[in-house]
Amino acid sequence: MSDEQQPAIEISVAVLCYCAQEAIVPFVEQLHRMMSMFRSGWELVLVSNYWPGKNDRTPAICRELAARLPNVRVLAEPKQDAMGWDMRRGLDACNGRYIGVIDGDSQFPIEAIFSCFAKIKADDLDFVKTYRVMRADGWLRIFISKVYNVLFQIMFRDYRGFRDVNSKPKIMKRDAYRRMTLESTDWFIDAEIVLNCLALKLRMYEIPIRFNALGGRKSFVNTSTIFEFIRHMFAYRFGPRYKAHLQTK
Repeated sequence: MSDEQQPAIEISVAVLCYCAQEAIVPFVEQLHRMMSMFRSGWELVLVSNYWPGKNDRTPAICRELAARLPNVRVLAEPKQDAMGWDMRRGLDACNGRYIGVIDGDSQFPIEAIFSCFAKIKADDLDFVKTYRVMRADGWLRIFISKVYNVLFQIMFRDYRGFRDVNSKPKIMKRDAYRRMTLESTDWFIDAEIVLNCLALKLRMYEIPIRFNALGGRKSFVNTSTIFEFIRHMFAYRFGPRYKAHLQTK
C-alpha cells in the first residue's frame, strides 16, 4: 500500500502466536467475537512465524482459523530471529489507521484492546499501552519485571512516570509507527518502541490492567531473560541510537 492511500481498515491487531499450538484457538475466537463489535473496519493478523524443522503446528492451526473467520489474516514465515523480529513483522503487516499488538497466550485481557483504542481515539493520542497492577503470573516473572523496569527508569530518565515497559496491548497510530526506527529483534523491542515514542515526542498514555496466569505452556521468560534485557539496555543506552534520541530532544 502506498503512503498516499488511506487504509480502509480502522484498526489492525497483530497477535503473537509463536508456538501456541492448539491453545491459540480459543484466544483468537474470543478476540474475534470482541473485535466484531467494532463498528469500523478491523482485522487480526496472526503472527505464527516458525523455526524450520521444529514440530510446530501453529501456522497450520492459524491458517484454519483464518479460513473460517472473516477479517483474519496469517503471517507464517520462517523465523530469522526472536520475538522482536516477529513483532516488527506483525506490525509491518498491519493495514489499519491504528495498529496494535498483543500476545496470544491469554495473559493480557483482550478487553484492554477496547480500552486502549477508546483512549487513543478520544484524546487523539499517538500511543497507548497498558501497565500491570495485579499479576497472577508467579513471583519469578514479577521479580524479573520489577527489576527490569527499575533499571530502565534509572537508565532512561525520560521514561519516569511510565510504569511497565513490556506490557501489552500496545496501540498506536500507524503514521507514528512509520516514523519509528526499530532495530531490535529480541525482548528489547518493547523498550525500543517506548524510547522511539519519547524521542519523537509522541503523546503517550498507560492504562492499568490485571495480568492473568499462564496456562497451557511454560513461559518463555526465565532467569536468563533479565540478563538479556540488561545487556541490550546497556547497548542501547551507550550506543549510537540513544545519542540520536538525545539529539531529537
